[in-house]
Amino acid sequence: MIRAALLLLLLAWPAMAEEAGPLRTEAGVVARDAAATGALVWLHPHYIEGPPPAAPGWTSRLVAAGWDLWRYDRAGGRDPLEAGAAGLAAGSAALRARGYRRVAVVGESRGAFIALVALRYPGVADAVVLAAPAAHGRRVERRPQALADFTAALAAAAPTPGQRLALLLFRDDGWDPDPEARAAVFRAATARLGAAGLLLDRPEAPTGHGGVQEEAFDRLFGACLAAFLDFAGPPPAACPLSPP
Repeated sequence: MIRAALLLLLLAWPAMAEEAGPLRTEAGVVARDAAATGALVWLHPHYIEGPPPAAPGWTSRLVAAGWDLWRYDRAGGRDPLEAGAAGLAAGSAALRARGYRRVAVVGESRGAFIALVALRYPGVADAVVLAAPAAHGRRVERRPQALADFTAALAAAAPTPGQRLALLLFRDDGWDPDPEARAAVFRAATARLGAAGLLLDRPEAPTGHGGVQEEAFDRLFGACLAAFLDFAGPPPAACPLSPP
């Protein structure tokens, strides 16, 4: 009777998430550490209420390839960039202390801008995917500052040997201050850093600020991004803008 009661208690006990500094797994997920292909860290966009936004569908390709998915959940409301970048760096160090051989970061909107600022920390990630980075709103008068801060963050980025950096820009993104200028800044930065760069520059579809979350994105570009994060082979230099 006692054993049966203990078994029922264990079954009823809520599944816990694993932790690495401020990073968390989904509840009940067992992290594989050094046995995993790597640690994939998801930085969600800004949100006000409800649960933090989920990772885009294409990241499931990486989970299927042996990556452990970690989340960097920040509270809704005030979401400072500098503190967020420092937290990401601390989480990355904690992941490496657990034995992960690779750390890749995928950020969307404000999450992407936090990842961008965190590039100043040497070795923060072996690969970073920046999906529509944004932190300045949509007002026209804020666009010069948004572009200046984007440029400054890449200028402050520390070189990391073998690093891979991807920037995803979308058509009709009201948060993008100047996509052509940002593309040029990104190309110059990856050249300076000696990093492998991948630029997805305003494909025909999907469109809008949240394009990376659209169902079509995985079908069109998921395989290309998964290949970019596959360190077993050379990274693709580009993703076709109009895949079959």
